[in-house]
Amino acid sequence: MWGPADSLPGVKLRPLALLLPPVAAPGDRDAAKVAWVVRLRWLALAAQAVSIWPGLHFGLLEPRVLPAFAGVVAALAGVNLATRYALRRGEEMGQPQLLLQLTIDVTALAALLAMTGGAWNPLVPLIFFHAGLGALLLDGRLSVAFLGIEMAALVAVQVLSYVPPGLQQARVDPMVLFPAQLLVASMFWLLSRWLSRTLDALGSHYEALRERQGRIDRLAAIGALAAGLSHELATPLNTAMLKLERLGRKHRLDDSPDLRDASEALDRCEDVLRHMAGAQLRPEGLELEAADLSELLQQVCESVEAGGERTRLRYLPGSRTGARALVPTIPLTQALLNLIENAHEASPEGTHVEVGLHADRDAVTVEVCDRGDGWPDVVREHLGEPFVTTKPQGVGLGLYYVWTLMSALGGELTLADRPGGGAVVRLRLPALTEARA
Repeated sequence: MWGPADSLPGVKLRPLALLLPPVAAPGDRDAAKVAWVVRLRWLALAAQAVSIWPGLHFGLLEPRVLPAFAGVVAALAGVNLATRYALRRGEEMGQPQLLLQLTIDVTALAALLAMTGGAWNPLVPLIFFHAGLGALLLDGRLSVAFLGIEMAALVAVQVLSYVPPGLQQARVDPMVLFPAQLLVASMFWLLSRWLSRTLDALGSHYEALRERQGRIDRLAAIGALAAGLSHELATPLNTAMLKLERLGRKHRLDDSPDLRDASEALDRCEDVLRHMAGAQLRPEGLELEAADLSELLQQVCESVEAGGERTRLRYLPGSRTGARALVPTIPLTQALLNLIENAHEASPEGTHVEVGLHADRDAVTVEVCDRGDGWPDVVREHLGEPFVTTKPQGVGLGLYYVWTLMSALGGELTLADRPGGGAVVRLRLPALTEARA
């Protein structure tokens, strides 16, 4: 499944291919990281093999420890081959397996350094590289655990190291060198951990922006289609309505049931076209302004109550301050009226429709609750699609209009069942902070 050069498709096994980053499908991230460690380990093994002759020549590696040195390198190569085989077979690779691989690397490196001068070996900074590598590849507590393993490796290199004659003159007081190395390893880990978290956050933000742009593009396509249909059908529809009216007057068919049914059908078509034209919202065409949603909801509720609906309306502002958002007030008012009207139609006579408002630092949430039969499954499953309705005379564009508006504003529309019976619709909008005001 994963080999030394399998993280990216079409990559041949070349020296530069060994340095390619661990890129993979979302479900294979840890396997890709293990494959990357395997590739880097091949480079490290090659470097260790090449360093044997210079080490012997300059007195950094004594001939009597050469068999042990070569044995560690061979064992590490065996681990690499076994790991590659496991990746090829598609065995599961998670964070624990990744921690094991890095621990094997650090243990082998500590052993090699201990045989060739320990903390005074010029290659000891490789341990610091592993500290950064662990912070980048491991998550949460496993990353902290690996930092502890790194510290233990540094202690082992200090305590168990053998200093060959070639490094006797380069020794530094361990009371100075050891704390400095611990500090450097910790700083490597902290900076790498910060970089890893920053990159993850930027990746998540990029994915969210790409998803939002995809929604906007789909809305624009649907809007263009609806506008074209409305334009193409409006003229022949008006002609048919005028012709039918003239025929009725000419032949005195005002009381004809067939003529009445035909007129009602044409009126219905006109209503659908009007809804299609009104349901399209172009994000670039919305006029946004900073609005206090508490005041806006209060005005909407007062307007609805003045209309004398058969069900009563109850406004429950959970937050009267700080509920500010950047919104187009007229389209949002229309969306709220649509939701409240739907709630009134679904509610039994004598019950309350409740409108709530909740605000926190990141978002402002508006809720419209009724005591009807709840949301039908078909509406839940096709949320965000036009012409989905269970009403005998419904068009299926009211909820779609609200969903379109939320998508254009970077908000969210969710449907839920109300405890005790009924339906809840929630509009979640990004809160207007001082930095965005």
